[in-house]
Amino acid sequence: MKTLSAFGLIILVFIGCTSVEYQQRQNEGEQLRAAYEEARIKNDRGSVKNRVADEVLGTWQFLGIEVLESDLSNEIESVSIALDELSRKNLTIRFFEQNGMRFYEGNNGSIRVTGKFSIYVERIAEVLYPELGMNQSSGITPEEFLFNRPGVFGGLPGTSDVLISVQGNQLHLTLGAGVSPSPTPDGWVQSDGIRYSFKRIK
Repeated sequence: MKTLSAFGLIILVFIGCTSVEYQQRQNEGEQLRAAYEEARIKNDRGSVKNRVADEVLGTWQFLGIEVLESDLSNEIESVSIALDELSRKNLTIRFFEQNGMRFYEGNNGSIRVTGKFSIYVERIAEVLYPELGMNQSSGITPEEFLFNRPGVFGGLPGTSDVLISVQGNQLHLTLGAGVSPSPTPDGWVQSDGIRYSFKRIK
């Protein structure tokens, strides 16, 4: 009887050890999966950031403004867009790298601006959204120069809410965009966006 009890105790201890080892292995597996996923996301963000930063390099000429969705009446909207477009018909902006740093310089008639730029990547659900950040060195602020709207690039880095994309020889900067968790045929803009488009000239 004592032998049977001892044998039962050994089995219970063995089962307990096996259960603990199994749980440890399962925890290790989950930790490895979490670490892999974190590394993958970081790598994906870095890839998107570097790709967009490379694609935006060059000189761009203002092309036009498109209101993707708005509550304004068509008449008010059209007049506002026409005035904005007229004031930007000679606007160019150059993005370039020098000594490992990223800069911009812009011209619009007698207006000259310079500063640094950065690309940030926000992750919403499973989609990565590149954003443009700009810091003024000289001239008027980048938001005044590009959009005639104050505070666009204010706040912490990466909170500019200016989505950026390069499609072929066109650059699109989209303000106030409502983004979709899944891409649409036209990209990531879903609603309330005002898109400023530029064409590459160099």
